[in-house]
Amino acid sequence: MEVKRTVPVKLDVPAERCDDLHTTIEQFNDAANYTVENGRNGDGYLILNKSTIHDKVYYDLRDRTDLPSNLCIRAYSKAVEAMKSTVADWKKGNSRPLPRFSELSAVYDKRTLTIRDRSATLSTVNGRVEVEYVLGDYQRSYLDDDEYERRMGTLHYHEDEDAFYLHIVVMKEVEERDGDRVMGVDLNLKNVAVTSTGAFFDGGELLWGQNHYFRVRRSLQDKGTRSAKQTLRQVSGRETRFVLDRLHTISRRLVEEARSHDCSYIAVERLTHIRDRMDNRDDRIKRQMHTWAFRELQEMVAYKAAEYGIRVEDVNPAFSSQTCSKCGHQSSTNRDSDGWFECNECGYELDGDYNAAKNIGKRLITVPEGKRPSGLGDGQLALKSGTLNGTGDYTPDDPSGSADRESTDKPGPQTRA
Repeated sequence: MEVKRTVPVKLDVPAERCDDLHTTIEQFNDAANYTVENGRNGDGYLILNKSTIHDKVYYDLRDRTDLPSNLCIRAYSKAVEAMKSTVADWKKGNSRPLPRFSELSAVYDKRTLTIRDRSATLSTVNGRVEVEYVLGDYQRSYLDDDEYERRMGTLHYHEDEDAFYLHIVVMKEVEERDGDRVMGVDLNLKNVAVTSTGAFFDGGELLWGQNHYFRVRRSLQDKGTRSAKQTLRQVSGRETRFVLDRLHTISRRLVEEARSHDCSYIAVERLTHIRDRMDNRDDRIKRQMHTWAFRELQEMVAYKAAEYGIRVEDVNPAFSSQTCSKCGHQSSTNRDSDGWFECNECGYELDGDYNAAKNIGKRLITVPEGKRPSGLGDGQLALKSGTLNGTGDYTPDDPSGSADRESTDKPGPQTRA
């Protein structure tokens, strides 16, 4: 399993070379935008082949910019990747404009960037610039780890700090964990995440924070003054950092939960149309779901799980909230408006999100052979005190213990009001 990390490193740039980096970023974006504007063939279709686009725009880019050859190549390559994503969305019937590049960044590879332990050199419109790193413990932990190979980087300029950053991409190979034990995870608003092992991650603090910042933003927008607009940008930054900090904590704890139950897989719900699947009749809930970072949380979980050789797989979550995880009976009336699940068929009762988490995990272990993830054999769903296989057979972790499936399936701290 390949683990990729992006390490943001602040740069100490000589004052007399800052303009060279600014101009390089400006011309890089111009080259990428020129590629999109001129990246069609005679039939009017976007050109998605890099060899073809090279013949179409490369020499124009060399004429219209001062970028070195390989930065021109990186610019049109970035444009092609963005056009591929746009075309993929069009094929799905989604409306999306052509890519436009305005972010203050430029992509570098091994030909245009030399990464050392404590410094780097970057190609610019005016020769190479040598920069020193401003490092913290986090950056040192990756740059000093010999297992990671330094591949490439992206130069960023942060206007709010008036500072340049180099986002260095490092990679290493990690051995995938053996075993077929799966932990299911359900995402929601009230409970950010609930696992098949009975771990609940409350979303109250995140929802409070989002509501707080929403009220602050609305108040500043109503004022409309120059000072208010400046404060609004600062508030947006604080909100982003607030949310990311909480999501990082939750994703780390989810991975720790999987490790503590010796899981090799984490099953998550496929996020397509997740906002449509949730109850969104209330305007406040609609707004919360619009800003909710479902995908960001899943990406963080996958990012952190890879360090330990744990694979994250998505499954179709259809009817996971309506289906009994014990007998398989599906009914829209199995779950009440308070989120409590009680099966109309067998009478099994438990928290609705916990029930859904077990169903999501079971979807992965019951995937037909040939369609299941590579390496997943006869999977077992991890529960609080044991496992459940695809045929419903429960095995306690401690065979000598008196715990049975009924008691271990019910999460301790969650009780019905």
